[in-house]
Amino acid sequence: MNGYKSWFLKFAAILVVALSTTLIFQFFSSVTETAANGERTTFSMPDSSEVVLNADSEISYKKWNWDDNRKLELNGEAYFKVAKGKRFEVVTTLGKVTVLGTRFNVKTRNNKFSVTCFHGRVKVNYKTKEIILLPGESVTFENNSQLNYKTETPQPEWLENKIVFNKEKLGSIIEEIERQYNVSIEIKAPNSNDLFTGKIPADNLDLSLEIIASTFHLKVQKTTSNKIIIEEK
Repeated sequence: MNGYKSWFLKFAAILVVALSTTLIFQFFSSVTETAANGERTTFSMPDSSEVVLNADSEISYKKWNWDDNRKLELNGEAYFKVAKGKRFEVVTTLGKVTVLGTRFNVKTRNNKFSVTCFHGRVKVNYKTKEIILLPGESVTFENNSQLNYKTETPQPEWLENKIVFNKEKLGSIIEEIERQYNVSIEIKAPNSNDLFTGKIPADNLDLSLEIIASTFHLKVQKTTSNKIIIEEK
C-alpha cells in the first residue's frame, strides 16, 4: 500500500509540473491571427483595440503584459482601431508604425509599404525616414521612393469591398485579385509598363476581370471555377 501511495504522489507531482509548464508556455507564447485568401478576420486585442485582417495576412503578438507592451508583427494588410493607452506599434519587414490611440491602415506586400491615417496621428518609420501622418494622409514607400497622397474616405475602401489601386502594374493587380477571390490567374501576355489607377470590386470577380482586361487590352478565359487565363486579344 505504501508503495502504491508513493507511486501516486510521484505521478501527481509529475502531472503538476507538466501542467504548470504547459500553462507557462501558453501564457508567454505568441498569439497568431490569420486571414486566408478570399477571407477577412476581425478580432479584438487584449486592450479592446479592434483589428480587421485583409486576405492573405497574418498578425502575431504576445498576450502577456500587453497593456505595457502593445507591439505586434504584421505580414499583409490590416485596419486598426486602437484603444487609448501606451504606445501601440505595428512592425513589418519594411517599416514600423507607432500610435497612441487612432484609426489607421497598414499594408505591406512585396517591396511596397503603405500607411493611411484616418483619425489621430500616426508616426511611420521606413529605413532612415520618419514622418507623421494626419487624418486623410497616406504614404507609400517602394524601392526607396516615397509617394504621399490624400484620401477622403473615413475608412479603408477594402472594408466596403472595393480594391483601390494607385499607379499599379498588371502583375500587382493580378496578385491582389488572387488574394481577394482565392483564384489562380495565369498571364499569357507580354509585360506591360502601363499603370492602373482606380477601383475594382472585391465581391464581383467577373466585373473585376472585365475592368482589368479592358484597361490592359487583354481577354479573359476561365478554365475552371478558380483557374483563369488572361491573354492577348
